[in-house]
Amino acid sequence: MATRAKGPNTTLEEILDAAEYILKRRGSEGLSVRAVAQKVGISVGNLQYHVPTRAKLLDAVFSRRADEFRSEIFRELDPIVDPRRRLERLLEIWLGAQHQSDQVLFWHLWAMSAHDADARKTMESVYGETTDFLTALLREIEPGLTRPRAKRRAALIASVVEGSGLFVGHGRRPHRDVVALQDEVKTTVMADRKSHTSELQSRVDISYAVFCLKKK
Repeated sequence: MATRAKGPNTTLEEILDAAEYILKRRGSEGLSVRAVAQKVGISVGNLQYHVPTRAKLLDAVFSRRADEFRSEIFRELDPIVDPRRRLERLLEIWLGAQHQSDQVLFWHLWAMSAHDADARKTMESVYGETTDFLTALLREIEPGLTRPRAKRRAALIASVVEGSGLFVGHGRRPHRDVVALQDEVKTTVMADRKSHTSELQSRVDISYAVFCLKKK
């Protein structure tokens, strides 16, 4: 396909849109700097002015998506004061995202990360920031929770939420069983937080009772 001379007028957004288009329709095997340049209608040299390598291209595609997702989270969660309600709303947004057609992009990223070091770094970066946010939220709910343990729980929650998307399927309406499964995910996570909070409160109550007895 012949390229059109866009050159300096080409934006990074156009390049990333083209890369997403190729990923969705051809998969990771079809994604290359040359293929994206052809889709946009520019030379490889012009494209490399914005993203010099395939690794940088991959990182830019998923960083943009992750930034959009986090912006939505912050916009929705900022007005909410109660940390448990913030976690609940986060899960609602996150689980809802599994039904969007763009989620197929992340399935390709998972597949690539199994054998591609650059994709693995991108995946760690994209999910790292989200799990860091979740880690902080879990510690806000349970102040006695250590950071390493909170980080493990955050990774577990992320794995379960993202994994539920595999049952949706690209381009299909979510089956009622899938919706029920995702409701179960949210219920389980929230119930787990409640049990830990109750356990922590029980420990505080017992400690206070012992303190009072010692004073008598």
